[in-house]
Amino acid sequence: MRLHHDPQRYRPGYAAFYVCGRYGRSLPGGTSVAQQASAPTPTPGAPTPDSLHLLSPGRAGRLRLGMREERLKEVVPANLLRATTYQDQGHTLPAYEMRDAQQPQAPPTVLHLIGDSSTGFRLRRIRIYDPQYRTAEGIGVGSPFGAARQNLGLTKVRDTPAGFAAVSGEVQMAWLIDPNSLPAKHPAEISSAEVPPASRITGVLLYQ
Repeated sequence: MRLHHDPQRYRPGYAAFYVCGRYGRSLPGGTSVAQQASAPTPTPGAPTPDSLHLLSPGRAGRLRLGMREERLKEVVPANLLRATTYQDQGHTLPAYEMRDAQQPQAPPTVLHLIGDSSTGFRLRRIRIYDPQYRTAEGIGVGSPFGAARQNLGLTKVRDTPAGFAAVSGEVQMAWLIDPNSLPAKHPAEISSAEVPPASRITGVLLYQ
């Protein structure tokens, strides 16, 4: 079972949907799919992530979507965080750029927060450009789009503020696709069938 979800707006109040498949969420009225399916199979030749760089639904290493800003600062050393902001529907909201302790020169991970000063802020979504972060199947930045589609499913493709993305609702992730590999047409007109399987993933978006 795969439900459609729109990751572009990431609006507050959108309910998280059921996630089904190899990651073990439950089907409504049924038993955990993890009891019916085998463990994830690594893609041949793909790097294996350590626990600090493992991607799974709603999680990137020690980070978890929905965690409060206070908790975020507890699990990530202050020297690895740089405060910044982002725009959403005309509002300026807080964000962080997070450097990697093991590879400081790696592209920073972008953390978007949502909330307000009275109730506090929580982690809303994560943008990853560091190839160290991968799923248990070895899918991450640098992987071919075809491997992500085959191993993690494909709900739809769409243009997002971060770039053209292939959305896998099953794992609540979206894969940014190298624009140089896409057809020469407006992103809104590109279908999933037109994205070459060999197209490289340039970023990973985690959303709720």
